[in-house]
Amino acid sequence: MGIAAKKTGSQASQTAPDKGRDKRQKVPQNRTKHEAALIHAAAVLFRKQGYAATGTAEILKRSGAPRGSLYYYFPEGKEAIGAAALEAASKTATRTFRDLRATSSSPAAFVKRYAVMLSGWMEASDFRDGCPAATTILETVPQSEIITPVAQTSFKAWHSALEAMLEDHGWPQGRIHATATLILSAFEGALITARVERNGRAIRDVADELAVLLDQTR
Repeated sequence: MGIAAKKTGSQASQTAPDKGRDKRQKVPQNRTKHEAALIHAAAVLFRKQGYAATGTAEILKRSGAPRGSLYYYFPEGKEAIGAAALEAASKTATRTFRDLRATSSSPAAFVKRYAVMLSGWMEASDFRDGCPAATTILETVPQSEIITPVAQTSFKAWHSALEAMLEDHGWPQGRIHATATLILSAFEGALITARVERNGRAIRDVADELAVLLDQTR
């Protein structure tokens, strides 16, 4: 699927990395079955056991994709699939923020509802999961020239979504950026604490304290 049966002369002259880049450019929103499976497998493994501890053979095995498909779609190797997995996780988190923004009556309600989602997700994984982005970012940024710009774009998107939520509710303009940073940073820290303690209390505590702050300032 997605591999042409024949190559024209110009196509045959391309290097493998060029073909891989062309392929990813053609299907950014509608990935092939195997490419999507590789990205999902990588994202799961990275958040459960870390980027460095996960090998490409393990990603390939978990994905069920054919041998050779990983380097077809990701000719730059592990860093490229790390960037793709990070991008996919980032988009999911951004959509979650936007959905909560559209349905929350206040910033306090937003953080409390988000905490319920996070703690439920962590409990369902028996606290083996973590932030889908943090494990990869902590091990690769700023060393990786492939992953670093994706990480920067991801945090910018999350931050912008939180800023938009605060602006919706009339938050003081001069404090929007700092408050969005506080919310994002507090939950990132709470996820780590919850995993260590194997308990969702830290996530709920962070939400409760943030809610008090957000309600008092309104």
